[in-house]
Amino acid sequence: MKDPSIIERLTPLVVPYSHVRHKDSTHPDKRIADPIIGLETGSARLFNTYMKGKAYPYKANQWRDVVLKGMEILNRHNWFPFCTFIIGLPGETDDDTKQSLDLLYDLRHAKGTFVPTFFVPLEHTRMEQTKSAKLIEMTDLQWEFFFTCWKYNMEFWHGGSGASLKFSAGAPIYYSLVGKKLFGNGIKYPLLRFAGVPDRLLRRRLYLDFTGHKRDPKGMDEFAGEIVPGFQSVRDTGLNMIDART
Repeated sequence: MKDPSIIERLTPLVVPYSHVRHKDSTHPDKRIADPIIGLETGSARLFNTYMKGKAYPYKANQWRDVVLKGMEILNRHNWFPFCTFIIGLPGETDDDTKQSLDLLYDLRHAKGTFVPTFFVPLEHTRMEQTKSAKLIEMTDLQWEFFFTCWKYNMEFWHGGSGASLKFSAGAPIYYSLVGKKLFGNGIKYPLLRFAGVPDRLLRRRLYLDFTGHKRDPKGMDEFAGEIVPGFQSVRDTGLNMIDART
């Protein structure tokens, strides 16, 4: 991000030797690099609380721009990353989930895989006593985030294929026979979006509305402007992970 030329210089050392291919790649053999990148959240508040050093030298309120510019740079050089998000970080509110959905919307033209994961505390960390996220406790907005991620992935890897059609046909059946009983009505409309029901029929039930804003196979527009680092030094006030107040 701070020096985009690094990706340009690394590309001939990485992409030609990858075993992964995608039809959108501009490489002669359609090869791509697919590094794992933890995007984790679109919420500046949660980012500042749990991972403020992750974006150094940029601050939590710059994370969205860092992600968008970084993704565009990667995609331009045939790096289509495997991106993870965390659902159910401790203290996550509906407003936090909406910010993650907003980031996901801004990434609708990106080339990559977006995988929603559930928060699980690790032993011997400051959060080891924290409660794990659970499927049965997911909010309607979290379900929307979950299935919108997988809709992106289905379109990116299998758009228009037989596999995509099978998922589209199977999703409503799954909801009727299993999903509703296990997870309640909150899963219904996000699952219908995943199945391919037009957003104009779902917009009153979901937060995001993709009506007239389909994903562009040409990819993301170039990020305009420069992102000025918010931190000048690792000793700057507010970077210490123990102090989540600034």
